[in-house]
Amino acid sequence: MQFCYGDKNHIRILKEAEFWKRQEAEHTVVIRKIVQDLEEKFTEKLDEYQKILSATEATILQYIETLNRSGYVITSELVQKIANIIEITLRQSQTFVNFLNCMAKESAAVANNLTASVVINHIVRESEYYIGIAKAYLSHVAYR
Repeated sequence: MQFCYGDKNHIRILKEAEFWKRQEAEHTVVIRKIVQDLEEKFTEKLDEYQKILSATEATILQYIETLNRSGYVITSELVQKIANIIEITLRQSQTFVNFLNCMAKESAAVANNLTASVVINHIVRESEYYIGIAKAYLSHVAYR
């Protein structure tokens, strides 16, 4: 994400976060579909992640709707709230990546499914991409 859009950067990061939380929630479904024999502890954790990520996406949508209704009036209080939700999404993605890496190492079902390994590695890279965007935004906000 480029930071040459002034106050529009805040809406842009919210839209990025909305997209990536939806993606991560959908990725939990993809993994469960392609690893039919995934161990129960991992299946349950993926289900839990799906619910958390979807709830975060819904919260982000509320922020976007608030900005839309206000005509994109950005106050310092709103910038702080946006930074807080982005910090939450960053930690979620980092935790999600750690879980996926752990699952890839510990799950016999994943180890025996080449497609699953490839897909999980791809999902990890995508979440790491969002982590980079979120860190850049938070670093940019901190210097303003």
